[in-house]
Amino acid sequence: MWSKEQAQVVMRDLTQYVDVCIANDEDFEATLGIQAFDGDLSTGIDQIDTYKEGMLEITRQFSNVKSVTSVLRNMHTVEEGDAYGAAFVHGLVNGFDPQKIVDFAISASVLKLMIQYDFNVVTQETVFKIMNSKNANLSR
Repeated sequence: MWSKEQAQVVMRDLTQYVDVCIANDEDFEATLGIQAFDGDLSTGIDQIDTYKEGMLEITRQFSNVKSVTSVLRNMHTVEEGDAYGAAFVHGLVNGFDPQKIVDFAISASVLKLMIQYDFNVVTQETVFKIMNSKNANLSR
């Protein structure tokens, strides 16, 4: 594999072609050299201000990047993954407005927590149903 320094050289060069940046907690520094996370996954939500600053810094350094999104959560095991990024891309590809993209991605990632293994096997209609229900009690 490559070192963090090698990754940053390559990724910073590739980022000039990026319109939408989806970055997780470790991506900011590991791939772009932008400090936004202290490495403690269990306190991610407490680091919201540094995440926001990291996202803004990406748009400052790369004027072509129009949108930066990141999942921010407190995570205690790797089994607590989500489907946020895939749902975000789904919303972009399908022409959702910006708020609908975020709402769809959050709803899909919450639904994914109810599904074992790697794939979020829910339909778009199911995500819309949950997204529009405004109900905190999920049932499938």
